[in-house]
Amino acid sequence: MANKKTSEKQKMLAEQRKAKRREVEKTERKKNRRKKGILAAAICVVSAAVIAGGCVWAVKTQPLTHMLPVEKTEHYSLNAAEISFYSWQIYQQYLNNNTSSSDKKPDAETALSKQNYDNDTTWEAYFTDAARDYAQNILILCEAAHEANYTPDEAVTGLAKSALDEFDSSTFPSCVKDEDVTHAMELYLTAWDYSQYIRENISVTEEEMEDYYADPENTKTMQVCSYESFSFAYDDSSETALSSTEAQELARDLRRCNTRDSFEKWVHDYYAENTTLTEEELQSQVSTLYAESMGYTEGDSLSEWAFSGDAKAGDTTILTDDTNKKITVALLVSEPERDEACPVTLRQILFTSNTYGSSADAKAAAEDMQKQWEAGDRTEDSFASLASSYSEDTSTDGGLYSNVPQGQMITSWKQWCFDPSRKAGDVTVLNSTYGACLVYYVSADTLPSWEQTATDALTEEHYADQFDTFEKNANLKTSDTLMKLVKADSQK
Repeated sequence: MANKKTSEKQKMLAEQRKAKRREVEKTERKKNRRKKGILAAAICVVSAAVIAGGCVWAVKTQPLTHMLPVEKTEHYSLNAAEISFYSWQIYQQYLNNNTSSSDKKPDAETALSKQNYDNDTTWEAYFTDAARDYAQNILILCEAAHEANYTPDEAVTGLAKSALDEFDSSTFPSCVKDEDVTHAMELYLTAWDYSQYIRENISVTEEEMEDYYADPENTKTMQVCSYESFSFAYDDSSETALSSTEAQELARDLRRCNTRDSFEKWVHDYYAENTTLTEEELQSQVSTLYAESMGYTEGDSLSEWAFSGDAKAGDTTILTDDTNKKITVALLVSEPERDEACPVTLRQILFTSNTYGSSADAKAAAEDMQKQWEAGDRTEDSFASLASSYSEDTSTDGGLYSNVPQGQMITSWKQWCFDPSRKAGDVTVLNSTYGACLVYYVSADTLPSWEQTATDALTEEHYADQFDTFEKNANLKTSDTLMKLVKADSQK
């Protein structure tokens, strides 16, 4: 039976997270703002028509936000209202992605135009500039699809119309109407569909992958190595803690151990002499020293040493961290080599120690959730639904992590996920830095991690080259003046 305290917390978390599911927005604001120009011809045409009286009704019922395009190519265009919808989307996603009290974000109760993002840019300009880039990329891809006689999936129009039900229109900028959302979504989905088609049809040769791997800047990102490490904490201001001098002396002694067995024996004996741990507890502590098949982490001193190309198996080093007052001794057990393991796809439900009081209680909550899932239909969909409701990791959709290489996992996760007997649908509880996770194994990729990394990077390089060609051929026309009509929120 589920723990009552745990269940109440889970229900509370579910209520808090119902509205927080979203995709991660990758669009970023360009740092250099475009110079403002004047679209004299367009303004003169509208002014003349109004003065003549022939278009007074049209201007009143079809304001400039709808009447003239801000961005256009030969076959497609987006007006200020439609780009305002994109601005609103980016704004909402920014708010959802920045939920911490320390994150930089605008006041949702005050007009974005009246708040500064930095010294010379308002929050409104921040989001509308990002939306302009977003809109231009969409039009470039739509024009390329038209030139290639590419027909999007038939579901595109249907998805665009149904998208209206997913948005809270009461917070739209005032100029945005239902038809603006539908058209903006149709173009977005067409562009997305074509971009996926382009990527799926890019071929990467073995020679290209080998060349990519051979580039020194890329090599270590596709490698793994194994090492032992142990840290001595020191505090010169405490009479009971190790002094920095004592820690350095111990580190030098441990550094003489250049095999895994001797390294672990030294630490075992050190613990036995200086603590009251039982033999079982000693063995548990020693088991944490070994880090197997670890990937490269830029900026991490141990990782930089291990992947430098200078360290050999059996070499040791001493790393001093004055900020955190610790001295680490590391032994390289196996040198960096290609990561030949196939990355895995998982779903997880995170339970943090902060929420449940301790790592033990977080683990108990995860075990209760496992029983709840096992009492149901035991499917991936049902697990994803539980993840959406209860997981404290709000950065994913249904707790999904795709194509995770072994080098990004701690040893206990690696041992379970890359066990040769692992199969789809397996579920377990694993310890996490933050508490505990209920983990669902989905599948393993067909390519080794190093090949997957090289293929993904080269695919994006080829895609970027194609996109540059699309951009040159799109003959994109833009209006800085009409862009001033674009808004990101409903405030005035």
